[in-house]
Amino acid sequence: MIDRLPSHLAERTRQLNSIDTLYGDGPVVVWLKSSFRVHENPAIEVGATIAQQNGLPLLIYHGIDERYPHASLRHHNMLLEAAIDMDENCRKNGLRYVLHLAREGHRQPVLKQFSQTASCIVTDMFPLPPWTEWLQTISASSKGPVFDVDCHCVVPMPMFGKSVDRPYKYRDATKKLRKKRLQASWPVLDVQAEQYVGELPFEPVDIANRVIDPNERISLLQECNIDPTVLPIWDVRGGEKAALQKWQKFFDKGLNGYARRRNNAADSTGVSRLSHAFHYGFLSPMRVAREAAAVGTKSADKYLDELLVFREHAWHHIYAVPEPYAPSNLPDWAKQSWRDTSDDPRPVLLTPRQLEYAASPFELWNLCQQSLVRHGELHNNLRMTWGKAFPLWTQHLESSLEQSQMLNDKYALDGRDPSSVVGVQWCHGLFDRAFFPSEPVMGVVRKRDVVTHSSRLDTERYGAHVNRNPSQIDGAYILQGRNPITSFVADVLTDQGYSAHFTETEDVSSSIDSIPSLSDHDFQRYPTWLVEKYLALDEEMHVQKTRAAPSHVSDGRTEDGSTDHVENRHHTALSIISMIEGRLVFTAAPPESDPSFSTGRYSDYSVPLVEQLRHAAWDLARRMFELHAHQSESAYAVQTRLF
Repeated sequence: MIDRLPSHLAERTRQLNSIDTLYGDGPVVVWLKSSFRVHENPAIEVGATIAQQNGLPLLIYHGIDERYPHASLRHHNMLLEAAIDMDENCRKNGLRYVLHLAREGHRQPVLKQFSQTASCIVTDMFPLPPWTEWLQTISASSKGPVFDVDCHCVVPMPMFGKSVDRPYKYRDATKKLRKKRLQASWPVLDVQAEQYVGELPFEPVDIANRVIDPNERISLLQECNIDPTVLPIWDVRGGEKAALQKWQKFFDKGLNGYARRRNNAADSTGVSRLSHAFHYGFLSPMRVAREAAAVGTKSADKYLDELLVFREHAWHHIYAVPEPYAPSNLPDWAKQSWRDTSDDPRPVLLTPRQLEYAASPFELWNLCQQSLVRHGELHNNLRMTWGKAFPLWTQHLESSLEQSQMLNDKYALDGRDPSSVVGVQWCHGLFDRAFFPSEPVMGVVRKRDVVTHSSRLDTERYGAHVNRNPSQIDGAYILQGRNPITSFVADVLTDQGYSAHFTETEDVSSSIDSIPSLSDHDFQRYPTWLVEKYLALDEEMHVQKTRAAPSHVSDGRTEDGSTDHVENRHHTALSIISMIEGRLVFTAAPPESDPSFSTGRYSDYSVPLVEQLRHAAWDLARRMFELHAHQSESAYAVQTRLF
């Protein structure tokens, strides 16, 4: 069947099972995992072509699972915003798009059922586990052919798909393939496939009524088993529309200065900041590459080098190796170097918690980590400086790789991506050479000293960028009474760049000897994020200390309670946060008149504290959506027609 596809699609497509005939008259199902766009989407075009050629209906299926690494509110919200654009743009193009969100009461094995009814399944290529494992399972059980289509690279992975040990070798090996594709426009197919209108093995999410309105969206998200304490990035909207606008703006105003400005992390507009859009497939790299190549300047060429050589080199490597995250992918010289220095003393060892919450001895590194946690991004020129510090502060190579990959994937909008996996391993010697003489800990792996980098960067200006308000709405959260739950809430807020302050009330934590320990059953029962937060809170209460700002609110509150003076500064109070009977209460003014309110009665003793923590996390998330998810977007005209 691949040989019947147009050549620009055939070269991107591989078949994953040996079934050579379509199964029955069921739909052609296009399963989207990482390419959430309608413009220049090869997977959709392959599906539409097969459907038209064989007189079969077509269905575009988007499934959002809870089981991807570090599933969180941040990543899920980005995917649901993408669904809004997918729904609208598919309808404009006569395509039926359906969304399945795995959640309470809706965790049926949809793909397994499609594998028994679909004439064939077409999916977008994403060569990382667990997606590769899910795809192998579906391919083995499917009654029809299963096709995998590259939507992420200009030089298709099925066409080259090799691991090359240096980027310049990849550049040379793919030069002709790349040039040919940059010089050709993306063909416009005259394909009109019939929409599938038959039964589905699930109830599609009503996007108009449950996703578009952020208040409805958070209710939907609360049904999911995800981490609600990793908050969305409010000033980065997910989806095709925003990504195209962002590219157009950079193309018009930033591309010509890229070569000169790209290495200055303090220059926030010197780079495109589109890595998340390529990761989620909001934006066609084929389109971006063609438009940049047409400019023909030094800056455009450098941008293309980053997009088509360094980025695609990583994708082809991950496509080719069986275990993408394994230390065995490092070159032999690097593995030997790490063995040689394995017993070298580490003068500073940081705990996972200290690493996650930017408690290193170096200001610049802390700013890098805060940029990930607060804004979901890290400037490309700082990634090596950030990543190469982990071996110095962790006990061994495996721990260094694990911690750096975890923090990248948990917080970065472009995490869980072939480029970021390779980036982390590059910090440990992948795609590099040995540098002599050997030094303690790092051996002959290339160094990237934080202090040296700080000396050539305007750290104050970069710090101002990192410490900017994570929302367009300025103000502070005022917490009534310091207790385990409000301390937890303050930590979540301040870790992610929001201003949170306690009022001058009794420190309830001082009267608590300890938080109840979790049982072995609890460790199995509760999600990882909740257990980690609970254990961290236990540690904080043990030392009667919180990482929230230790300031107090004066009596300078206005009559309606809407503003406060904190440490002689005027703040708008976004919310007064109190605890009543074990639940968070958000008000514009403190509930002092409420007879049930007491700063000492923080807990509903009938509910375990860990459950109260879970409720508090989602109560806070809902309040954050109410305040921040309705921000207006700055529209920017896209000059070319999409449809």
